[in-house]
Amino acid sequence: MKFKVKKNPLLVMITLALIPIGLLGFFSEEKNEAWISLLIVTIIAIPMLWALVVSYHEVTDTHFRIVFGPIKKSIPLYDIKGIHYSYNPLSSPAWTFKRLEITYSHYNSILASTPKNESSLRDLLKEKCPRAKIEI
Repeated sequence: MKFKVKKNPLLVMITLALIPIGLLGFFSEEKNEAWISLLIVTIIAIPMLWALVVSYHEVTDTHFRIVFGPIKKSIPLYDIKGIHYSYNPLSSPAWTFKRLEITYSHYNSILASTPKNESSLRDLLKEKCPRAKIEI
């Protein structure tokens, strides 16, 4: 089952603002500035736009998948030890400031955006991962 992620409007506006900012360099008389602007748009804006369009969580029979544009992570359900909220905005790329911290395996963890339908994800994960401590 797929779960779309919540998107904070402020983070979306900042991402969308990168495109015109990067393209402003093309109106400069300096050719080097134009190439630097193109580099900014390519390296930063395109992957972020990709993540804006393609960001979701998916729970299959065997795995919990996190997709954030070009970044993909798949965690076996039997490895999940716990899931709780994290509010550290500097810890990982996500569309929300409220994030899920998923602890799996031996002391490994990953942070992901909060899904739009938190209660459905919580119920599904409690069903699929009965040994995990799920606090969302």
